[in-house]
Amino acid sequence: MLNVTLAQVNPVVGDIEGNVEKIRESVARCEDTSHLIVFPELVVSGYFPEDLLLRIDFVRKCMEAVEELAKSLKDAKSLVVVGAPFYGGDLYNSLYLLYGGEVVGVYHKGRLPNYSVFDEKRYFREGEDPLLVELNGIKLGFSICEDIWYPDHLERLSVLSGAEVIVNINASPYHIGKHEFREGFVRARAEDNICFVLYANLVGGHDELVFDGRSMVVDPLGRVVGRAKSFEEDLLTLSIDVDKVRRRRLLDLRWRNASREIDPFPVEASIELPDKPYVEPRLEESPSEEEEVYRAVVLGTHDYVVKNGFSKVVIGLSGGMDSSLTACIATDALGADKVLGVFMPSRFSSKESFEDAKTLADNLGIEFHTVPIDEVYVAYHDELLPVLGEIEFDTADENIQARIRANILFYISNKLGHLVLSTSNKSESATGYTTIYGDMSGGFAPLKDLYKTTIYKLARYRNSLSPVIPERVFQKPPSAELRPNQTDQDTLPPYEVLDEILKMYLEDNVSPEDIVKKGYDRGTVFKVVKMVRRAEYKRKQAPVGVKVTSRAFGKDWRMPITNRYER
Repeated sequence: MLNVTLAQVNPVVGDIEGNVEKIRESVARCEDTSHLIVFPELVVSGYFPEDLLLRIDFVRKCMEAVEELAKSLKDAKSLVVVGAPFYGGDLYNSLYLLYGGEVVGVYHKGRLPNYSVFDEKRYFREGEDPLLVELNGIKLGFSICEDIWYPDHLERLSVLSGAEVIVNINASPYHIGKHEFREGFVRARAEDNICFVLYANLVGGHDELVFDGRSMVVDPLGRVVGRAKSFEEDLLTLSIDVDKVRRRRLLDLRWRNASREIDPFPVEASIELPDKPYVEPRLEESPSEEEEVYRAVVLGTHDYVVKNGFSKVVIGLSGGMDSSLTACIATDALGADKVLGVFMPSRFSSKESFEDAKTLADNLGIEFHTVPIDEVYVAYHDELLPVLGEIEFDTADENIQARIRANILFYISNKLGHLVLSTSNKSESATGYTTIYGDMSGGFAPLKDLYKTTIYKLARYRNSLSPVIPERVFQKPPSAELRPNQTDQDTLPPYEVLDEILKMYLEDNVSPEDIVKKGYDRGTVFKVVKMVRRAEYKRKQAPVGVKVTSRAFGKDWRMPITNRYER
């Protein structure tokens, strides 16, 4: 038996000392029960350091921290695996093995992702060699994140050289549906290679990325035998019976023939540790999709606020769904005492909107204030009358209201040190149905990657926990309330239609013509695509927010602003 721990922790980018201390604390908690303790990818530096990696002083501090960590764990009763950058003539994304006060092995990541939100080829060189060590007579192979996506890469050489357990460290960011896909290919690698796979994943938020954890242990039959918690730190310890691998390999002629066809790689180090008590496996259940997305946004919001040194947030409450859900997320992420809601009515705001905003604030227990904007709006109009003359009420008058509200929120932010949370969502941002320097402004945008239809689903989920959002907010037509009797559908298609068109166009790269062929009105489709293209300059100036879809605005969407391709 081999006792293993997947240490699913939440590091902070650049906080090298804090991250190392978190590693030490985790080792102290489980070294008595575990032979092998595995931490995630780049846990020492935090993921992802981006251009900090181009500073040799930063990389050296990371490497020095690993050496000091190894020395401080001299008497630890476990082999410890950590991720950190490595510089040796070039820069690598690396895995370090720590035992007996020393670094006893280093593995360099072989496959570097350079798609979606990843830019690893900008920073790292690809590793070329497997790493094998022996722990209590059991051969271990190692890999980092992307390596495991390739069936015939260094991991394959490791198992054909005798590795019975593959240790794979990860910083795999979350998006909807990714966990099932991720678990599927990890199971396939374990079954194909007839080995145990230890998949240790990061947890926590970093800028627009959020990591869901759900580290797992998969046996040689492709069965998940251990799974850590989702969206929170966890130490998953269990005993694995490596004889399962040996028995199955004796029965598999393909593996035996393949292993004869290579020159085995040597074992880098051999370590002997005393027997430890058997630990029953733990298999945490994954949440439903609505709970999963909600928890992702709550975690991403919490970590952005806290890791950047803010203590409280301020939100403009309108009595509508977007600001209501934003307030729920902020309260669940930070606590009611850390959230300030401000209702800023104009002549177009309804009595019902005030009632709904106030009821929400009372239900959540957050601080609430009303700051009317009508006199400020009139002052704008009067001061600019000599410049503009008497011009009929139009979009400029609508937008100035949103900008006055943003100015008030940022004034409060500057005075009190609260971070402004934007309430703009993906459907609005995609189509430009949001005011630049107005409602889209903020220090962070929790709803940035949430379509309007998803927001209603998440609000229903949140109300299933405790009914804090008034029912009337679900029933009334969405409206910016910037002119009399205004609704969103005056400008936009119904959200049920709009969001499906946006998903196809933004996430799946389906052409407008092909969307029309799926049964959508041609005029509607091309109107939406035109709105998406015209709003690109706005999105480039939007705050960051949590990525939850397969393709989010931000690092994952890199369209030119100046662009005459109409489709």
